[in-house]
Amino acid sequence: MYYPIKTPTIIDVTKPPYCADNSGRLDCTEILCRVFDDVMQREVDGIAAFEKRLLNERTDLVEYCIGFESRRWSTGYNVIFPEYVPDARIIYFPAGTYLVSDTISYTLKNLQNIYLSKPYSELTRGIHLMGEDRDNTVIRLADNSLGFEKGNMKPVVSFTMAARACEVSCSNVSQLNTFTDITVDCGKGNEGAIALRFVANNSGNVENVRFKAEGGAIGLQLACAAEGVFRNIEINGFDLGVHSNASSMCIFDTIDFCNIGTACVNSKRADGHVFREISGDGAPVFKLEEGKGRQFYFGGDPLYDGDYKKNYLYHIQDGGVYRNGVRIVDNSAGEHEKMPRIDVSITADNYAFVDDYGAIGDGVTDSSEAIQAALRSGKEIILFGAGHYLVNRKIHVPATVRLIDFMFCDLFSGPQLISGELDSLFVIDEAADTTLCFANLYAFEQFYGHFRFVCHAAKRDLLMKNVHTQTAAMYFNTVSGSRVYLDNCASTTGTYTLDTILSRYGYSPVFCKMIPFEFHGQEVLAYNLNPERADLEVLNDGSRLVVYGLKVEGTGTSVNTINKGKTFVYISCASIGNPKAENPQFCVDDTSQTELFGGWVKVGFRSIFKNKKDCYMTDGNEPVYFDIYEDIFPLT
Repeated sequence: MYYPIKTPTIIDVTKPPYCADNSGRLDCTEILCRVFDDVMQREVDGIAAFEKRLLNERTDLVEYCIGFESRRWSTGYNVIFPEYVPDARIIYFPAGTYLVSDTISYTLKNLQNIYLSKPYSELTRGIHLMGEDRDNTVIRLADNSLGFEKGNMKPVVSFTMAARACEVSCSNVSQLNTFTDITVDCGKGNEGAIALRFVANNSGNVENVRFKAEGGAIGLQLACAAEGVFRNIEINGFDLGVHSNASSMCIFDTIDFCNIGTACVNSKRADGHVFREISGDGAPVFKLEEGKGRQFYFGGDPLYDGDYKKNYLYHIQDGGVYRNGVRIVDNSAGEHEKMPRIDVSITADNYAFVDDYGAIGDGVTDSSEAIQAALRSGKEIILFGAGHYLVNRKIHVPATVRLIDFMFCDLFSGPQLISGELDSLFVIDEAADTTLCFANLYAFEQFYGHFRFVCHAAKRDLLMKNVHTQTAAMYFNTVSGSRVYLDNCASTTGTYTLDTILSRYGYSPVFCKMIPFEFHGQEVLAYNLNPERADLEVLNDGSRLVVYGLKVEGTGTSVNTINKGKTFVYISCASIGNPKAENPQFCVDDTSQTELFGGWVKVGFRSIFKNKKDCYMTDGNEPVYFDIYEDIFPLT
């Protein structure tokens, strides 16, 4: 993809000041690493500035909070994030071949946040590498490159350079990283090469990519509690297709394994993955290593074996999975459970750029009217620029608009949104036969208040893709009957500092009362849904809700299903929880149904279900009823 606008968001690596060669003749390693460093240095600077402010301001208080989990107290301090997310940057590779001889990543030594007054996790978030298209944009490792010999396990492209990236969690703040529309060719004589080492917490996306080698080690390596959606990927010529090490919950959709040596999937500490539309040429599916919590679902069927010594029990072939030569799983997705693609392309004359209508991403100027004007321009596509757009009134989405691409920019709430005077920001109030798409938003801590990001107030299908609202609830509807698709969406409503401060002074938190996702009479499909820290994360009111990968944090209820609603969850991950909490993970009334196909709890809820009726976990054959989670999986 390419954006035909002039904005600092797009860093074309072939243009000044970088001028990377894309003919395949000159080594681009140093230049591409410099691009990485220039993008990530802003996080280093932000941490340093925020640390200085936190330590120097309000010295009369024993405890002082600014933003999300960044606080000072009498014995130390934390700076988890800088106060403001840096302006979005997309590292863009025009079509061509980029020759490299070493790992493409950052080289900074101090890219860390601060925990308990000491350097802690890598702050590798908002990294976006995008090619013009997969077939014609190639990062190629030179043949026989030093350091990529057999056994070295060295990445060609890496989103983390932590020394123990694949042994322990080196980051839990690597939000909304993306790698799209690129081929990584590991060349010849590089048996120790890993095409891509990827990390993304909460929300991440690897899509429309190809990894190829002649005897490489690993196509795609997931590390550091990786989560996200991995779609339309070809992996050809590696010993291991996917290496899932210390990763959390990943959704794989349309993956083609070819010429794989040992296994398509090597799992060491993965907690639960879902595979849909997987093809292969007879390669073994699993190479399992000792560990806990490993669960896999192919299509909608569970597929794993308790005997870790039987590494080659299953094989992928002809669009299905075979066990000892017998086809046991058809892993193709049903028509009603396929995630749609964005079906409109950007051309020279079909888009409106909000900056051209007066929007300014300075975090101060109210850009609501300018954004509204762009939406009413009659153009199909709306594009945003770099920076932080302050919004303070409802913005209506007409039927002519098909794609709103925020290009990973940030939003700030104005006083009307913060106070609850408005119940939503974007309002879909015109019906249309076309699907509307909201894409590529990373709205951080200044986008908060008593409102939801989207109000769905007309019958029109909606796709939300790569949308992360750090401290704002995301969706509710007032008109039923639409199909809603949530593809890699995260919303953590209960994290804003006001809740933290109020609770310390004996007041009840207020933002935790906002429901991140609320569906009334809709048909909903979600891949990697990550609501967090609200008292109730998802309300299913008379809807059919299918979730592949539900990751929650906090002690609130994950899903409440009421009024003849039906909820189906394939892998649920409650990564904090509280053994003393009375809130169950799932609630269901007497008219409704909830089914959980696998899941785990890191700390644990007192009970997983509030009501046994029509609410059970399944092994794919018979329902298993239970109250206490320890009956199924031990609390860890």
